[in-house]
Amino acid sequence: MPIRPPAQPLPSSSSSSIQHPHYIAPSLYQLFSNMTFHIISAKLEPELGKLYSCIDELGGRCVGIEEGSFVISAIKGRPRLIRSLGEWVDQKPILTPEYIFDTYTTCLEYAANGDPSNPPKLPVRSKYMISPGPKPIKPISFPIPIFIESDDEDDRPPTKRRKIKDEDTEDGLSFVKKEEDLSIDMQPLHDDVKFEDIPALCVHRASPLVCVNQDLINAIRPIIEEREFEETQQKNSNVLSYRRSLSMLKSVPRPIKSGKEAMKLLGVGEKVAQRIDEYLQTGMVMESEKISSSERFQALNLFSSVYTIGHHKAKELYDRHYCRTLEDVRMHFEAVEEESPEVRMKDKLRRRRRGGMKQVEIVEEWIRLKDELDQKISREEVEEIAECVLEHLEAYIPGCEYTVCGGYRRGKPASNDVDVIFRPPGMDQDIGLLKDLYLRLSDLGIITHVLHVTHRDAMAPIHASPQNFDNLDKAFVIFKLPGPGRLHRRVDLISAPSDRYASAILSWSGSMMFERDLKRYSENVRGYKFRAGLIQMSTGDEVNLETERDIFRFLGLKYVPPELRNADG
Repeated sequence: MPIRPPAQPLPSSSSSSIQHPHYIAPSLYQLFSNMTFHIISAKLEPELGKLYSCIDELGGRCVGIEEGSFVISAIKGRPRLIRSLGEWVDQKPILTPEYIFDTYTTCLEYAANGDPSNPPKLPVRSKYMISPGPKPIKPISFPIPIFIESDDEDDRPPTKRRKIKDEDTEDGLSFVKKEEDLSIDMQPLHDDVKFEDIPALCVHRASPLVCVNQDLINAIRPIIEEREFEETQQKNSNVLSYRRSLSMLKSVPRPIKSGKEAMKLLGVGEKVAQRIDEYLQTGMVMESEKISSSERFQALNLFSSVYTIGHHKAKELYDRHYCRTLEDVRMHFEAVEEESPEVRMKDKLRRRRRGGMKQVEIVEEWIRLKDELDQKISREEVEEIAECVLEHLEAYIPGCEYTVCGGYRRGKPASNDVDVIFRPPGMDQDIGLLKDLYLRLSDLGIITHVLHVTHRDAMAPIHASPQNFDNLDKAFVIFKLPGPGRLHRRVDLISAPSDRYASAILSWSGSMMFERDLKRYSENVRGYKFRAGLIQMSTGDEVNLETERDIFRFLGLKYVPPELRNADG
């Protein structure tokens, strides 16, 4: 890299688009934040100082070719570029210097009279392109085999199978229609369906966002929520039993007339039936009313709404540490923290920007911002957040795709948080992309807190672990769109390898019970683990498919549209 010369006067308009007199403007919008450039000095000697200065003032860095994400060059002939760059000539995008100067002009104009709600954007890169860099490598697509259910064991795919327990068969785990047209999407059940014919697994039935028995479900739900705090082990527990019952009620296409009728549904037991009768007779469920009005339940709900505080920890805070308010919770975490606030302050801002925030810091900040974080996010704002994410992904790799998952994708009119899954256009381009993104958005003040980060091990297969359950790059952040009046929002950013994009979308779309049944069905009926990707249990081989529909078809399932996966009651 050439030695940086002293800053020079602005180049004339004949050599760039800048037409304003140069002045040091430390408040310029940092549009090159976390971007790196390598400058080829040939034919740029008079302008080198200004190029370096513009990049610096906009938050970028000038580096050697190995570190540079982009090359700036005034020479365009390929032979001369090869002499200057060698093997890097086809591995880095090469742009004209006008890209730098035009970006600088845009930021000058914004500093003079810009709208804080509409910060400047990077110029369209294709206008300045000399060489686009490496062509994205697309994953290879394979024909999709379809499992056909057969009475002959020898016709089934060779997989290791966990023995299905009696309770699994009772709740319909082994339910598979033998003659089902997989080209037809899952549809809501007909009004005249027999209750005993409704399949138990969520993947075999439609669950609309709001069902005809929604008031009944809402009346019973507090019982589940209270049990979640009181039961430390919820696998095959009373909580799970209630959840499965409510998920069944979600799919019933007509009003339930009695508890006796409801017991015809697989998995609906006598306790739920009694509460159904009580509600139908009185318009309420007394146990739910007592729970909802309980000071203890209200406090536990409040505590568990703070990020990193789950049901078990909320109960511990209330019972063992006698916390009754959020201030009590904050003081508890501060008291158990080994480092003093003064010592923590030294690295506090760095952890907010790069991840690794301590639990005490997360709790403090969450409580401080709770009034904003508790407010629902409209669909319009969700879309704005996603478009902002895509805009800044384009700073690194053009052509990225994204999908907003979670409740938004299932059709909710407002969300508690935002899940954005994205992928670059080619294989292995995702490595390091998420980190570049959240560091850039942190520099620009759009991400205010990086709460937790997981990084994908590119050499490891899909696996489940406490640290990274699906081996995807994830950043859980607090996000604030630019402009006055904007609120802090919880956003999950998930970066998927190109070939695992569809699986990641499916695994992050929910609902919880739908995802749980999808995993159970995949493993116990088809012999594949599902962890944001399919893994054949007998061989460990991964199966990555291009679309969600391909995955459903591969598993021998009808495609269930996202808006019919609302199986959590």
